[in-house]
Amino acid sequence: MKRIFLCLLALIGSSCEKAFISSIPNYPVYLELDLAFEDNVLVPVLAYKIYTPQNVNQAIEKTGFGGVLIFHGINAYHAFDAACPHEASRTVTVGVDDDHLYAVCPRCQTKYDLTSGVANPVSGPGREQLKPYRVWGSDSKIYVGN
Repeated sequence: MKRIFLCLLALIGSSCEKAFISSIPNYPVYLELDLAFEDNVLVPVLAYKIYTPQNVNQAIEKTGFGGVLIFHGINAYHAFDAACPHEASRTVTVGVDDDHLYAVCPRCQTKYDLTSGVANPVSGPGREQLKPYRVWGSDSKIYVGN
């Protein structure tokens, strides 16, 4: 009986974690990136690229709500939806500043810190981080999805 109670308590405790809720709606995301060939612009640290339906194979790859921003951080690759969560519009997408440190919304001017790996807002009216996507793989091939 004690074992069942402990298992139940552990189950309840693990389900109480705060889930990330985004103002950006859920759209399919799947990218296959070849760092040795067509996506080699992402190899240097602080490199970035924004993937949209116009620059992917739409038959198999999906780019989320506003496109997918891939950023090569110090220790890992990070992926975020390119739509500004403050604006929550498919047509208002962030760009990256000249120093490759911040994503910036062209409409509300919110700046998101890319170097943290979380893309939290650091200035402007936005209060929500960019919507994150999962990145996996190694060597010359990485994948992005949700």
